[in-house]
This record gives sequence, structure tokens and C-alpha cells, in this order.
Amino acid sequence: MNVHLALVAALAAQDKESPPFSPEESARRARLDPGLRLELVAAEPAVESPVAMAFDEHARLYVVEMLDYPVPEKDKPPQGRIKLLEDRDRDGRYETATVFADGLLMANGVLPWKGGVLVTCAPHILYLKDTDGDGRADRREPLYEGFAVQNPQLRVSFPTLGLDNWIYVANGQRGGKIRPADRPDAAAVDIGGMDFRFDLVRATHEPAAGMGQFGLAFDDWGRRFVCTNRNHLIPIVMENRYFARNPHMPPPAPRTDNQGAGGASRVYPIRPQKTLSAAHAGTFTAACGVWIYGGDLLPEPYRGAAFTCEPTGNLVHREIVSAQGAGFESRPAREGSEFLASLDPWFRPVSLAEGPDGALYVVDMYRAEVEHPEWVPKDLQSRFQWDHPRTYGRIWRIVPEGAARPAAAPRAPGTLSTAEQVELLESPNAWTRRTAHRLLLERQDRDAWGPLRKKALSPDPRARVHAAWLLEGHRSLDVDLVLRFLEDPHPRVRENALRLAERFMSWSGAVRERVAARAEDPDARVRFQAALCLGFWEADGALGPLARIARAAPDDPWTRRAVASAAAGRAGALLERLMRGTEHGALLRELAALVGA
Repeated sequence: MNVHLALVAALAAQDKESPPFSPEESARRARLDPGLRLELVAAEPAVESPVAMAFDEHARLYVVEMLDYPVPEKDKPPQGRIKLLEDRDRDGRYETATVFADGLLMANGVLPWKGGVLVTCAPHILYLKDTDGDGRADRREPLYEGFAVQNPQLRVSFPTLGLDNWIYVANGQRGGKIRPADRPDAAAVDIGGMDFRFDLVRATHEPAAGMGQFGLAFDDWGRRFVCTNRNHLIPIVMENRYFARNPHMPPPAPRTDNQGAGGASRVYPIRPQKTLSAAHAGTFTAACGVWIYGGDLLPEPYRGAAFTCEPTGNLVHREIVSAQGAGFESRPAREGSEFLASLDPWFRPVSLAEGPDGALYVVDMYRAEVEHPEWVPKDLQSRFQWDHPRTYGRIWRIVPEGAARPAAAPRAPGTLSTAEQVELLESPNAWTRRTAHRLLLERQDRDAWGPLRKKALSPDPRARVHAAWLLEGHRSLDVDLVLRFLEDPHPRVRENALRLAERFMSWSGAVRERVAARAEDPDARVRFQAALCLGFWEADGALGPLARIARAAPDDPWTRRAVASAAAGRAGALLERLMRGTEHGALLRELAALVGA
């Protein structure tokens, strides 16, 4: 036995001797960034083996319990459940738990929707709703089917509503051929190598660039991030539809991350990390639950930071995300030290979320083991506790030291009028804005149009963007607002305006003129999005601004991809324009390849 396998054996023996700690004892073994505090939100028996959570518009907490993991118990029906938790005495502890739905095999994600919840439960995405008020879902409707049902670590997960009104899910890495569950004769959509998105208002669906394993998050401006077990933060820089319009353009490898293909970043657990490969020791091996914090309770340096769970290391990692040309780069917030790490070997953070109070919430599966037998060599199987208890689980919140117990919660968005929900789009807390956005999208209330148009003039750039996308989701976005947004003082508003402008490019000369002007924008991401938008102008008038964008950033690979995508059918003409200069070698080679194709 080599040294590493000996270490695995020693750790396994040590962990078998370690009992599960009480929540209070486990909290004492946790180490957090200075100035922050860990608080218990819920624990067994209210929650058992939790893997995902989401607050609804009434501040009730839906929790997905994956009791069947890693292998369903023989001769038993599926044990997976959705619990509905409530904090009725408003003390910060969710003490009241109801089984909202059960019999769910390997369910792993939840999103509130129209008074019920969407649940990822391969091979389906389900809609569950309590229609008779008894606290249990009596409506169980499959919406989509065909997702792969192989290893439970590799299944569709993380239903998340984007700023653009689409609901996104992570692929899980095993893909599938997806169709609406009520249309068995419909053509299936192959999502191999990609994620998936669907629009329940317009009843449409399609592949999305990706692919993520177990984790999916958006920042304040609608930009998506996913992760895989070895790659903890993967920005999705360019969506699938832009690649699809140029059949001669090869898309980049699915793992368009900043860590290198297959290479994981370092982590710093405070107890020995049990891994199956010596090469993986001290790095991410089970990265999951990536999240971009947008709450308003933690101090400002945490806002916009990326967090990723590493359950095998008993920790949560934090990184600072910044722009790198049209793409992103990130770095650990503190070298050699983690945001949250525990000495408790049962502490298994697997996903994260924000709440109505603006705190960061941690879903702790609380298991002796989180590895799956499929990945463990047969000669090591006996060293793992496959029969360990599955009846533990905790939900934690992270708050500043000195914060009130509990932090004051705002009035629930679900109790407000349409006009009051529009006002919430100015909230500094991302959960509040996103919940209001979801409710306004679901209800399709025409009475929202006037308030939304007023909110589109808000001094808050995030509110302006939410209002514009909601008007688009209500099919009431007008060209005058798009023109205004294309000259907005905030670059992230201009970036979103260029996405919204795409459907106007075929007929509005004024929109085309303003989009072309963005070729001179000082912001690299805006120029990148302008190039993508110019691809919807099917005329040679797009070539001049495309050439200017290319010349502004010839060394940025994402800008080159955007220009190449927009040049479908006109690569030769664009190449001719660019050949008047000689400093754009990489772009010229790529365009020449397109011409040859």
C-alpha cells in the first residue's frame, strides 16, 4: 500500500471513531473569516441529508433532502423529500417542518414558482404544488424529461431563474435528450456538453452553454457561473446561440474556466483531507454549490465574491472575481486560509444561498461520507462508512459579529401589491430583487407596465436592468427604452441593453446606429456584447464597427470569438478590412479559417 492509501485508511479509521456532533459542538469546531459568525437555522430532525434550499416569497424555506444518497436502500421506496420549514416565532430558527413532497428518487434542486416549486429529479424536472392548503403537494407534474439517470452525483440540478427570464439548470455532466413531458412525440434536444434552459412564460426551451455539474449562479448583472468537481468557478462568457449562428466556428471546450483543463485550485482544510488520489490532495475534488454573493448583510468586500463548497475538505472557499478583457479572472480572497473550514469531519457543505435577511446560508448534508462507491476502488471500499446514518443535517447562516439575533427580516414580497413589488427592484439585497422579479414575471400583470417603465429610470442601475428585462418578459419593451439604455452611464446597463437590442436589429436603423457606436465603448465587456449584437445585422454595415472592436482588443480571445460569431457569411469581407493593418495576426488566422470553411 502506498503512502497515500495508508493515509486514506488512517483517516477512514479516525472518522469511523468520530461520532456526529451536536449542532452546538459542530459550530464550535468551525473557523470563519474574522468578524463573521455562524448561526444555526435548522437541524435534525427538521432536516435530514439536505442538499439544496430556497426561500419562497413568504420567507418559508424549502429544503431538498437526498436520503437515498449514495445508494438507495434495498426493498424501500424512494426516500427523497422536499421539506417546507417555517420560523413561526421569528427567532431565526426554522422550527416547524412539514413534508411537502416525498418519494423523490435523488431529487437535488428546488426553485419556487407560481405558488409551488420546480424540482430537479432526473429523468425529470417536476412542478409540485399544494392546491388544497394541507401543506403537502397534491399536484405533481413532469415538465421536462430525458435527463440522464446514471451516478447521482452527475444529474441535472440547480434550477435558477436568470435576469433574462429563462430558468437554467446545470447539466450534471451526463446530459440527456430532453423534450416536454406532455409532448412525447416532440423532437428531443440533445444537451451533451451543454446546460439547459427553459421559459415557462413563452413555453420554449433550448441548450445553454456550459456545462455545470452541481452548482449554478448568477451575479447582479445576469452573468452565469457554474462548477465541476475539480473546477470550482467556471464563468459562462458566451452563450450557445452565438456559436450556433456560425456553423463554421468551433466553440471552445466546455470547461471555459480560468484554472486550466482538469486542473483544480488549491484549498486549505484545517483537518486532513481524505482523497482517492495523491495528486488531488490539497485541491478541489468535490467542488459544488458555486454562488455569487449579492446580499446586503455581510460587509461590502464580500459582495460579488464567488463562494464554492468543498465537502471532502469540510470547507467553503471564497474568491474575488474581476474582469479580464471580455472574460473574467479570479483569485483566492485569502491565500492559505479558507472563508469557512471545520474540524468536524461530518461537516459537509454542499450548496449555498441568500435569504430575505441578506445573510449567506450554507446547506450542510452532515454525513460521515460524501463519496460515492462508484468512484472508490474495490480494495478501498471497506475503509468507507457506507452504512453511516443519513438522518442528520443542518442549515447555517453566516452573519457579521454583533448582528441582531435574528437579523431583521423585511416584509415578505408575497404579501405586497404589484406596484410595491416593483419598488423592491431597488433593494440592495439580491434575494429581494430576484424574488420580486420572479413574482412580476409569473403573474404577467399589465398593471406592472407603468411602474416598470418608471423604475427603468431609477438612479439604481440594478433596478433599471431588472425593469427592462421584466418589460421584455411582459412583451412590452419598447425601442425608445432600448435606445436610452444603449447610452446609459453604467457599463453593465449598456451590456444588458445590447442583449435586449438583438431583436430590434433587423428593422430599427436607430438601434443599429447606437449599437455600432458601442464599438468605441471604453468597457471591454460592452464592446464584446456589441460585437455579438452586430451579428443580428445582416448587412455589410456591421463590418465597420466589427473591425473597430477587433482592433481595440486583438489579443482578447473572447472578443475575437464574438467578432467571428458576428461575421457569419461575411468573414471574407471583414478579413479584407482588417488586412489594412498587420497587428491582428490571431484574429486574421481565425477569420481565414472561417473563409476556408
